[in-house]
Amino acid sequence: MTIPLIALGPDDLDALARGGGGPDLARLLVRARRSTTLMFIADVLGRDPRAVRAWRTLAALRRRAPAAVDRVLDDPAVGAWAAAVAGRRSGRQADLAFVAAAAAIRAGVPVTVDFPRTPTGFLPSLGWLTAPVVGPVSTDRLEWERAPVVSLDGVEFTITRLPPSLLPALEQSPTVDVAAWTPLLRAAWRVLRRTDPGAAAELGAMITTLAPMAAHDDKANSSTVTDALGCVFLTFNTDPETLAATLVHELQHAKLAAVMDMHPLTTTSRTRYYAPWREDPRPVAGLLHGVYAFLGVTGFWRRRRALGGGTRAENEYARWRSAALSAACTLLSGTDLTPHGRHFVDGVARTLWEWSADPVPPTAITHAAEANTAHRRRWHRQEPSTPN
Repeated sequence: MTIPLIALGPDDLDALARGGGGPDLARLLVRARRSTTLMFIADVLGRDPRAVRAWRTLAALRRRAPAAVDRVLDDPAVGAWAAAVAGRRSGRQADLAFVAAAAAIRAGVPVTVDFPRTPTGFLPSLGWLTAPVVGPVSTDRLEWERAPVVSLDGVEFTITRLPPSLLPALEQSPTVDVAAWTPLLRAAWRVLRRTDPGAAAELGAMITTLAPMAAHDDKANSSTVTDALGCVFLTFNTDPETLAATLVHELQHAKLAAVMDMHPLTTTSRTRYYAPWREDPRPVAGLLHGVYAFLGVTGFWRRRRALGGGTRAENEYARWRSAALSAACTLLSGTDLTPHGRHFVDGVARTLWEWSADPVPPTAITHAAEANTAHRRRWHRQEPSTPN
């Protein structure tokens, strides 16, 4: 199977640094991650003959139905599994059988796959096996249940948990209340489409899966995992506007993760930094991720206020515009960015600086200053030795 090498041009990086990039560029990032996943898989083939047979099946299917196979390869569970196995952290090489089986089902081409023994198998992009399998089994004889899918203006998102063994540090919800999630997602999507149609288009091009996380308090929580590109992990909340902003935030993380796969933007420095949105010290890559995520969030609230978003939009815009610019300047004042990284962050900072000329009500400026100052003071009581 041919594995294409994907690269970003200077114009692509500049477009991303401004916060957007568009759906075509988002799809390019997905293809780049697909190549990384395929390289991980190819790296482990020699360790298990069943994996070799599954790879050959995938290659044959891809020649017949490339779109169906690529949809499976792009599933976040496949990326997470491939990275874990290649890094010898967890997973089995023979589990490539489930990837091949899912590809065959999507392609509508029954094939016989040699499965390793497993009590509950996951079919990437499709759902879960409902009966154990082992040994050679035809894919048209598999018993499985499709994961719930929510369609939003033609964009489909699968709502499911990923196999917990792949991402043990994330506390995913053991059950998914689709009846509760569906109306919330529809409402949030309406907010996003009206407020930032560009981000909605990028989200539809890049994100395929929403994985509910366990919630322990009323605070919204979300996460993106580099190796599970295409999935947003998030807790349930009842506010569509907050969820729309959260989706933008995680979209930015996904885009930057894909960029940093191709172009190292930071050094390996062990320095830890203050971040205006976190309670813990951040490495340079973590701070850069935060800056880029809040560039997107700031842009969302900027557009929201232009549509009459009210006091909340003004306050959120003023606060995150200031916080993100401050953190970008912290990065630019140090030595922990690569040349590509410095160019990228300079573009981010220029965008935020241009937005700083937007007139904002004095009450919003005061709110932002008080919130950012209170956060910094609280931080320095906890981490007095961390650089500003």
